[in-house]
Amino acid sequence: MRPALPDHLPILDRRGAPPLVAGAYVEREVLAATDLCEAAGRLSPAAVGWSRRPLVRANLHGRWPRKKRWNFWNWISPRFVFSVTLADIDVAAFCQATFIDFATGRSLAAMALARPGSLDLPEHVERTVAFRGRSMTYVNRNDGGDMTVHFAGTARSGERIGADFVVRRPPGQESLNIVVPWSADHFQLNSKHNTMPCEGVVTVGEQRYAMDPADCHAVQDFGRGIWPYRSCWNWGVATGVQDGVRVGVNVGARWTTGTGVNENGILIDGRLHKVMEDLRWEYHPGDWMRPWRVRAEHSGAIDLVLEPIFAHRVRASLGIVRSGGVCCFGRWRGSIRVDDRTRPIRELIGWAEEFDHRW
Repeated sequence: MRPALPDHLPILDRRGAPPLVAGAYVEREVLAATDLCEAAGRLSPAAVGWSRRPLVRANLHGRWPRKKRWNFWNWISPRFVFSVTLADIDVAAFCQATFIDFATGRSLAAMALARPGSLDLPEHVERTVAFRGRSMTYVNRNDGGDMTVHFAGTARSGERIGADFVVRRPPGQESLNIVVPWSADHFQLNSKHNTMPCEGVVTVGEQRYAMDPADCHAVQDFGRGIWPYRSCWNWGVATGVQDGVRVGVNVGARWTTGTGVNENGILIDGRLHKVMEDLRWEYHPGDWMRPWRVRAEHSGAIDLVLEPIFAHRVRASLGIVRSGGVCCFGRWRGSIRVDDRTRPIRELIGWAEEFDHRW
């Protein structure tokens, strides 16, 4: 049996580190555009906190091999999930895609490697990204409005995966943007986007999967930062339409715990409601298909249980670089509380995950 993951990143236990922030707290809202880093490459204090839209420019430089940069998207419906990750973690760069059919359990994966430093991963969130290799083509065109996505690649099984669709950005749509400070030399910018309707098609072999904007939504995780060698995280998302309202929930743990900044928030019809407390996660490592519970003990803003329908396991090793974990897709039930109103959650599609890294 593997050892349990720490509740917070070990870098916070270093001598001279500030005291851990516990429980509920007030997070600083960033209201003006700023840079993530100062001239010497250290964290700018002005960037620390959260915002309703992307305001921080990820001007990372130097610090090899600690820089980690990625653009991750899940396009998920109650029937399937399609995801693409474009990433450069200093020691490796790649474009990776996965497709899972929830009804049949069919799971496909494709990957293409690139030379570290060769990918154009922008400093700003709302920008186009692209990858072109011999076995894979990916373009996510983002000019601040609706996005168009094209993908063509070959899975390890030999089957072709293709996708052409549009991600709609509803008027006034907000996002959850945070800068987490482990120290002046180690920090992370994340931009989480949720509940953006998708319209188009994903093709796997000869089978077509329609993306219905009524129940298929885009979820983005844009990440740029200087990471410690040892890290771990929990991440969970619920997304969909409940009683005619677009509802999105983003929850996390471990990687932000103790820093005074977190990635916990609720979107109601595109309006962000920040949850300013660390959440309690209850699940059974190794027995992944049992329920996962996530709750806000102080405010009662979140009390959700994920009933898994598919456990997607990931493991990668490149010498001293190791990464692995599990992402459980399923349906969330429970309740959320926003503006003194409790909303029941019934069967919202999403996921919860645990990952551990040596990178």
